[in-house]
Amino acid sequence: MWRLKKILHKWIFEKYHQFAEELGYPNWDITFENTFGIYEMEGDTWYSATQLPNKKWAVWNDDEAEPPYAFEVFSSWNEAIKKLRKLFEESGLPEDHWRPEGFDEGEDVFLKEPDREKML
Repeated sequence: MWRLKKILHKWIFEKYHQFAEELGYPNWDITFENTFGIYEMEGDTWYSATQLPNKKWAVWNDDEAEPPYAFEVFSSWNEAIKKLRKLFEESGLPEDHWRPEGFDEGEDVFLKEPDREKML
């Protein structure tokens, strides 16, 4: 059983590594440090925004069973957060699901990029 868990863990980790590489990072840890959860969907899945090494932003969600996840790239934070807000409003989710990381409560997420010091 331990061997099976080890193989499964390695396989899943490799999928995250592949996703990180698609986003332009060498590994998942660095990708995760540059990723901000924006809103929670049903089933404990999230829409997130990742700042890419070229300073663009990738918008993606972990609704699929496993990575690599589909993503869309935007040239600025403003474009990315506007797209995320539009998706959120179209989803019909309650407002308390909108919880952008990197901001204080009540702070305007459209005025500046998220602050890594304010991550959850």
